[in-house]
Amino acid sequence: MNSRSRLTVIAVLAIVVVGGAIGVLTAPGSGSEPVPRLTPGADFTPGYVVVPPVATPAPSATALPTVAPQPEPTASTGSIPTDRLPIVRFTGANSVILPVEVPPASEYGIGLSGRQSLEGRGMLFYYPDGKGTSGFWMKNTHINLDIAFVDASMTVIAVFQMQADTETVHRPNAPYLAAIEAHQGYYAAVGIGVGARVEFLFDVAAATRQ
Repeated sequence: MNSRSRLTVIAVLAIVVVGGAIGVLTAPGSGSEPVPRLTPGADFTPGYVVVPPVATPAPSATALPTVAPQPEPTASTGSIPTDRLPIVRFTGANSVILPVEVPPASEYGIGLSGRQSLEGRGMLFYYPDGKGTSGFWMKNTHINLDIAFVDASMTVIAVFQMQADTETVHRPNAPYLAAIEAHQGYYAAVGIGVGARVEFLFDVAAATRQ
């Protein structure tokens, strides 16, 4: 092969090699498109998920209703001035009188409950057939009391002391006509005990029909 022919062959081979290289560089890729690089924000912490704060609802402008405590019921006779109350006379070692409230029978369940004091007066519960057997307790009654039970012969048959806000039941061993409550210590202070005589200086039957 002469020199001209050799140069021709070299030129052809060079063209083939260069063309192949160009084809490889310009051929479409078989992989996925490159993923753009993401730059994390300033509030990103690796390993944690950034959750936007939950909005707190504004407080309601409507005020919730308030429930006022209801006063304890008291007997209707509590409003009567002491100097206008009926009188009971006790005669024992001494003779003494005690102004008493005489509530209607419908208020016997209230009695002296709801009171905070009992000054210079008592309360009488009357059982006209003389066969009373009900017991007395101090639930919702906030002052210490004495209670004297009187039988149909108008004689004191029992005297008990009762402690405020307790549920011990007090009753005599025999039926009674009336029970008369006074502040604690009253009967001992005036010398009245079992066997003392009692007199109602008013129409007790009429008073309990109010």
